[in-house]
Amino acid sequence: MIAYWKLITTPLIGAVIGYATNWVAVKMLFRPRKEICVFGKRLPFTPGVIPRGKARLARAIGRAVEEQLLTAEVLKEVLLSSEKKERLRREVSAFLEKERKSEESLRQAAQRLLPEERIDDFVESAEETVTDMVYDKVLQMNVGEIIADKVMESAREKLKDSMFGMMLGGSVLEPIVRQVEEKINAYVAEYGRGVIEQMVLEESEKLQAKTVGETVCRVEEYGVDIPSVVLAQYETMVSEKLPQILGSLQLSAVVEERINAMEVEQVEELMLSIMKKELSAVVNLGALIGLILGLINAAILYI
Repeated sequence: MIAYWKLITTPLIGAVIGYATNWVAVKMLFRPRKEICVFGKRLPFTPGVIPRGKARLARAIGRAVEEQLLTAEVLKEVLLSSEKKERLRREVSAFLEKERKSEESLRQAAQRLLPEERIDDFVESAEETVTDMVYDKVLQMNVGEIIADKVMESAREKLKDSMFGMMLGGSVLEPIVRQVEEKINAYVAEYGRGVIEQMVLEESEKLQAKTVGETVCRVEEYGVDIPSVVLAQYETMVSEKLPQILGSLQLSAVVEERINAMEVEQVEELMLSIMKKELSAVVNLGALIGLILGLINAAILYI
């Protein structure tokens, strides 16, 4: 009778011991959360494995995120996948379809995105840049020479058959025309920038007053495929700028700092949210192994 009880109780006791042992081991990963001291001496295994090694865990997770999980190659593969690019194209097309009907001015649209001062600074900078570019081009054209040559050519054409033209000749007209050239160039140099600046300001005001819908339609009329342009810029940015962006972000340091800033309870919740099923399986596996060892021991006793 005793032998039969041993056959039953030995495996059960083994299962209980295996379950309890693994349960305690799992709990000791997180508990106690703080070290326990007796007579000024820290008790072994306090605090638990995770609280004691939180800094090392944070460093390891940060390094894994930066070097294995969120590398430039991995993110490029995800961001430049055909699905992502097609989705971006669809979203841009849907956005343009909506904006074609917009009666909002470009200025008003910009005000929804940026502060007024930023818009004014941008517009002023753009106007100044365009003015300088046009002014430099006008100076390089040598407008005085162009006009003087046209005047000379016209004068010769009109006077070639007249007695007055034969008397004057090219040698007389040339110095006059060159003086005209100098005067025109001097005028352009002195007053040209002001004239160009006023023209640029007027065109800038007209552009800002145009509606978003009108602008989108006008751009498309010139044969510009806006979704393709946006997609090309997106691909360029991801391909060329992503490694630089990731380098400046220093993901490992960000993750490490974030985990170190967490309370031990938060770290425990994080780990359990990831590994709760696995840790439960470890505890249950302890019970199973204890049961098997108990059965083996009982079988040996029975034999």
